[in-house]
Amino acid sequence: MRWQLLPAYAGSVALVIGLWSVGVALILLAIALLITAPLPVIRGLLGKYSVGVVDFEAEVDGAKVIGRWLYPSQPHQSSALYVALPRAGLTAAFVGTATPPALRRFLPRWVLSHWNCVAIPAKRGAALAKSCESMPVVLFSHGLTGTREVSQSLGLTLAAAGALVVLVEHTDGSSTLARSLDGSSLPFDHSLYDLGKDPPTKEYVAARREQTERRTAELRRHLTLLRRIHGVAHSRAETQRSLVSTIGASPSSSSVRLDGIPAADTASLLTALGERLDLSRSVVAGHSFGGASALTFACEEEELPVGKPPIAVVALDPMVDWVPERVMARAGYGEHGSYGLQQPPLQRYEKTPPLAEVPLLLVWSEEWQRLGYFRQWSANLLERAGRVDPDSGSVSPTGKVSPAGRAQWLKRDRSHACVVVGSGHQALCDVALLLPGRLNALLKNSLGGARSSELASRVNAVVLGWLRNQGLLLEGGETASTWYRGESLPLTRLPGLMRHRSAGTDARY
Repeated sequence: MRWQLLPAYAGSVALVIGLWSVGVALILLAIALLITAPLPVIRGLLGKYSVGVVDFEAEVDGAKVIGRWLYPSQPHQSSALYVALPRAGLTAAFVGTATPPALRRFLPRWVLSHWNCVAIPAKRGAALAKSCESMPVVLFSHGLTGTREVSQSLGLTLAAAGALVVLVEHTDGSSTLARSLDGSSLPFDHSLYDLGKDPPTKEYVAARREQTERRTAELRRHLTLLRRIHGVAHSRAETQRSLVSTIGASPSSSSVRLDGIPAADTASLLTALGERLDLSRSVVAGHSFGGASALTFACEEEELPVGKPPIAVVALDPMVDWVPERVMARAGYGEHGSYGLQQPPLQRYEKTPPLAEVPLLLVWSEEWQRLGYFRQWSANLLERAGRVDPDSGSVSPTGKVSPAGRAQWLKRDRSHACVVVGSGHQALCDVALLLPGRLNALLKNSLGGARSSELASRVNAVVLGWLRNQGLLLEGGETASTWYRGESLPLTRLPGLMRHRSAGTDARY
């Protein structure tokens, strides 16, 4: 129930018993609350498909993985709850964990309970779209204090374009509340703040980097789960029942559960997903801490050959300081907890970071761009990406690419960075969508009066457009009709974006 309506219910009772002035005052109070704290609207850009949704839990190699899948489904007009497992108490935990410390002590735990009433245009357990024969995979890692829910606007956009979107809920203590289907939960780990957060101490940064290691391992387990679903679905010797019980290494350690879905329907859905997964088109993405996790995931291997998962990386305001030291060189980063403000330009003689060889989209908020966070690091990667042959994926020793290769680069825009005009850090996820406009302005989630819905559309459009240009999504969206004709979309023409940097541009500022 929405708490904003409680004064209206009390006012109705007051009117019945004859307390007219009290009743009218309470009803007017309810109207004012509904206006100042309206029910948030969460949706993505329209695509070819409707969207199905399911919350899942599985064990992979003895470790639990949990999250939410969004996928292209048969047409429907249904909706599902934005918050997974609402009885677990996520909204109360969010108030105690993710709200600004100066406000936290004054906020009652029920102030965000109306989020449990928010709906998304998706159907729980919907049948997979029959016309979607091949689905790329997008693994998405949330930020610090985030959950599986907080990037669903982007997830809905990509699922409507034909992708299976895995919204990971991390169990390393960085999530506000990591929830299992049996009702148990893992709360946020506040103890790391005691190491010194503002300014960050070396001990604090080291602890976050250790969490990044665990988050990256968790992303790999999610990908392993999908590989096993894919493998079992394509094995003629396996039955639907065995699919549910033997996806992992053994029946006892690797069963898959879907929230609210009967076992028979679970087997059918997993079979359909497994048959159509295209793991050769795997994307790893994330926001903030999740961006650092995505970058680390991509840097795990000694070499990063194009065409092997992950074959593309999308990072929204990545917290590069939290990339572990062991992969810093591969990521082209050389600082220790200073937000990249002292990162020097790469010199001609310096080795090209392996991360520059992977298709990479960096989306920055205007808030972080103004502060200069990781700006030179971003420019370095984009400059070196221009030395990579677009067909072979190898680095040109002379730093030169053939005219034909350069034309291919420009057509596909294989690596790109841009800034979303008017966005604060939290506008690159759903947090700004969930809060009233004036509060977003106060918290600097939006700058210059930008509306959170418009900011979300800008983020969704640039991510969708870039993935479409890479050939990683087969279907387009409402932003440009040319996507349906298979043409590339110049990202610089999308409204609400600025400071574009494409592969091969000068790294100097």
